[in-house]
Amino acid sequence: MRKKIIVIDDHKIIRDGLNAIFKRNKDFEVIADFDNEDDLFDFLKGNSTDLILMDLHLNSANGLDLTRRSKQEYPEIKVIMHTMSDNTYNIEEARVIGAEGYVLKSGGQEKLEEALRRVSAGEEYYQFN
Repeated sequence: MRKKIIVIDDHKIIRDGLNAIFKRNKDFEVIADFDNEDDLFDFLKGNSTDLILMDLHLNSANGLDLTRRSKQEYPEIKVIMHTMSDNTYNIEEARVIGAEGYVLKSGGQEKLEEALRRVSAGEEYYQFN
């Protein structure tokens, strides 16, 4: 059974690219993608998912704040931060607020899929560089 992913990123090209990648993936599928918090939480009220792939810096919100809220309201959903920022503070803050993973966009598809597999298996995954 494929794991369901929601992507939240304010760059359409990233959302489109992730959708294209996971259309071919047998283990994961993107069930929705959003560029803002309102659409994300409206969707979560009536739908289930396994993972949220969360950008750190959004036009409308801070990904750390959204992760905190996601973990408070939906603790069963695993969150992986997906970002360009390798700032140690952000990585530690993500861990403290409950994100199960932190993966850099510069790591490419291989690192992202590794993070998704490991977090889905109940592990944590934090890429530092």
